[in-house]
Amino acid sequence: MQYTLIIYGQKHMIYARDLSIAWSDKDEYWSWLPLRYDISSEKLVDAAVLEAVCWLDVNGKFDTRELTLETTYEVVYVVKLEDTASGWNIPVNLKLTLPDGKKRPQERSMCLKEHIGKRWIDISAGEFVTSPDNAGEISFSMYETKSCCWKRGLFVKCVEIRPKN
Repeated sequence: MQYTLIIYGQKHMIYARDLSIAWSDKDEYWSWLPLRYDISSEKLVDAAVLEAVCWLDVNGKFDTRELTLETTYEVVYVVKLEDTASGWNIPVNLKLTLPDGKKRPQERSMCLKEHIGKRWIDISAGEFVTSPDNAGEISFSMYETKSCCWKRGLFVKCVEIRPKN
């Protein structure tokens, strides 16, 4: 997978267009909206806007050799749920798989319902410490594919890989 790597200081961003989003090529399921990356920026990025799906799967990959060694990083999805969002009673699953293959993937679930109509939020997929032993490609995903519950109103701006403070 090719990805756009934008670096702001120590923060690396993979924008929504460079993530693998199931059904994003179908207008009835996802659309694209140019947004300012943040309030202080004139830079526009395309956010993926969920129109309606019952199979949510947003994933990506990143080569950790781009990062500073011996640093703890976190992988976060930057998302927002519009006021009219629905179908978020079922938690989404988040998964981070490290390149060393020795450890089990980090997995967690999070209910997004409480974030409907609020500002952009960061959803952590996990964290890791860079070292020569685990250098290579990580993969991360946000998904909910078992409930068959239709979801609407999610904006996905990017995934950030950033040092954890």
